[in-house]
Amino acid sequence: MTINQFVQVNGLGITDAIVLRKKFFGMVDHYALYMGVRENRHVFIANYTQGVREIGEDELAEFLTQLEPTRIERFPGNEIQRVSAIRRAWSRVGQQAYDYITNNCEHFKNWVHWGEHRSEQVEAAGKVVAGAALIAGGALAIGLLASLLKED
Repeated sequence: MTINQFVQVNGLGITDAIVLRKKFFGMVDHYALYMGVRENRHVFIANYTQGVREIGEDELAEFLTQLEPTRIERFPGNEIQRVSAIRRAWSRVGQQAYDYITNNCEHFKNWVHWGEHRSEQVEAAGKVVAGAALIAGGALAIGLLASLLKED
């Protein structure tokens, strides 16, 4: 399927997000925002390791050799709100502050869609780490208590 067919089949609107996942053993979602057509070519914006930048059809086709679209996240607002989202998206192009934990592609998508800089994937991972630390701390405390009781 060509990029043009993909856009048409999915009825992409400007600032709709394509959610992509690694084809093999992908556990983390990646996001690219559709930004319409310029000079007869579809344009996307994403925040990847090189920062927030425009991704043309050729580069997106290359991404699709490693990533597969899993769903479309439609822009959640009305057309007036979409204009603000478009401005937010373009205003960040060129920023090179990518960070997996604090400024990843999901942070960017949520900032464009909602005006909120957040990543549910990072928040979920943080909860898992906190839970594991709590369990490890509890096990350590029980072990210490058991060794103290043994000494008596």
